[in-house]
Amino acid sequence: MAEYSPYPFQSDPIPKGPGAIHSDHDEPLYSFRSIETLMSHFCQWLPEPIALAVIEAEKQVFVVRREVSLEETRLQFLKKCENALTRATLEIQSGPSQDWGAGMTRGH
Repeated sequence: MAEYSPYPFQSDPIPKGPGAIHSDHDEPLYSFRSIETLMSHFCQWLPEPIALAVIEAEKQVFVVRREVSLEETRLQFLKKCENALTRATLEIQSGPSQDWGAGMTRGH
């Protein structure tokens, strides 16, 4: 099986410049640069134990890619946590459908 390598952006046939079409895929946007700011933001709506449980669950399934730098990996993990915390916040606001915290009871 052949080894995979990252896409060589410098060989992109479409030049980047004033006439180039902008794509959201050109630069990923990261809202958070640390776990502390992520927790500070989401703990406005989620109890801290639930937010920590969501982050711990994301650690279990996060995949580190070899071709990505350590800093980019960290930012990707924060983005993954942000998405999971957003889903948890929406689920809690719409009513309990998943138990995010150990030992928490669901309302009926």
